[in-house]
Amino acid sequence: MTNVATQTSTKKVGIATFDFSGQVVIITGATGGIGSALAEKYAEAGANLVLHGRKAETLQERVERVEELGAQATLVTGNIKEPETAQALVAAAMEKFGRIDVLINNAGGNFAARLEDLSVNAWNATIGTNLSGAFYTACAVLPVFEKQGGGVIINVGSGSANYAHPMRGAYAAAKAGLASLTKTMSWEWADRGIRANCVEPGATLTPSSRFANEDVEKSFGEFLALGRVGLPEEVADACIYLSSDAASFITGTVLQVTGGPHTSSPLDSKLVRAPRED
Repeated sequence: MTNVATQTSTKKVGIATFDFSGQVVIITGATGGIGSALAEKYAEAGANLVLHGRKAETLQERVERVEELGAQATLVTGNIKEPETAQALVAAAMEKFGRIDVLINNAGGNFAARLEDLSVNAWNATIGTNLSGAFYTACAVLPVFEKQGGGVIINVGSGSANYAHPMRGAYAAAKAGLASLTKTMSWEWADRGIRANCVEPGATLTPSSRFANEDVEKSFGEFLALGRVGLPEEVADACIYLSSDAASFITGTVLQVTGGPHTSSPLDSKLVRAPRED
């Protein structure tokens, strides 16, 4: 068993760095808005990347963008619900770069439906994409992390995990499970030098999100403390922080990147933003 205290004693406490030069980062779901932002942020920080997605053409565009930023990248296509995809990601990383330092489980997806209208296939697909895929990939990198003496796992969840989400119940349930899974990973794998944390985005403006509609974006922002929806780059920044040495004593944490907590009722947000009388 590795002595965790001995490992962390070599850290330069108080000196934070966001330089990932020489590190290798796997990013699943790299073709979406948040995935694209993650790829660019880590490339700008000097990391080499293994990018996963289901659309080869779009994924190749991400690889080319990463290379423009001066980093190296390789791609893996496949369905994240299949354990074979997780194994392919690890194999690609080891063949191309010979190591893995950070795993970002970002792949996910959802669709609107009432619970009673969800077919078995729809339920399984949602759980598989948002929860099982992260489990498969984390388990696949575990032997590499063990051999190297450590690594970092960031699971990208959702603020939906913390409240009722009508029409997206399967998605919210999967993301709640992901937050719980992250906490267990942090305990079971801590003695192997592995940190695991979960980032939960709230309403985030991506090209394919419902918030891309200006009216929806504005109306939803009224119910957030910061008064707006988030950007993919802001979610990526949270992942950069948690996977850096600046977060060396943080594991098992669920970090909400949601623009503030929800109010007790929609009326509260209207009242607090009402003009004040002098």
